[in-house]
Amino acid sequence: YFPYIRPQENGNKTEVRWVAITNKEGAGLLFVGEGLLEASAFHNRQNDFQSEGRSDGGYYNGKRTPSRHTTDVVAADLTSVHIDYKQIGVGGDNSWGAWTHPEYRLTQRDYSYGYIIRPLSPNETPAVVYKKYK
Repeated sequence: YFPYIRPQENGNKTEVRWVAITNKEGAGLLFVGEGLLEASAFHNRQNDFQSEGRSDGGYYNGKRTPSRHTTDVVAADLTSVHIDYKQIGVGGDNSWGAWTHPEYRLTQRDYSYGYIIRPLSPNETPAVVYKKYK
């Protein structure tokens, strides 16, 4: 997570073979891609980064208030995990609407991908478990 001035999703990792999300004791989940994946994880819900919502519901005095500053995004007692096939590049060589370069666009009509989700015990090492799937 990087606290950009305007709250927004960030930190997506590309060309991921596997990702483990664990607690301090090492218990958690292992995601193993059938191919390369993209992944990110936050202690927020997706809408916390949108101008429409925040962790607290985005209301002040009965009115909806947008997340306009990093202080509006408050960590929640959860981990939101995003496992994606691909994401379009953010594009823009300027700040006034330039399109993403062609090599970073997603132009196919259909995409498919798969992954395995497996629980991890505190005594398991994610990298060792991953090798069992390859």
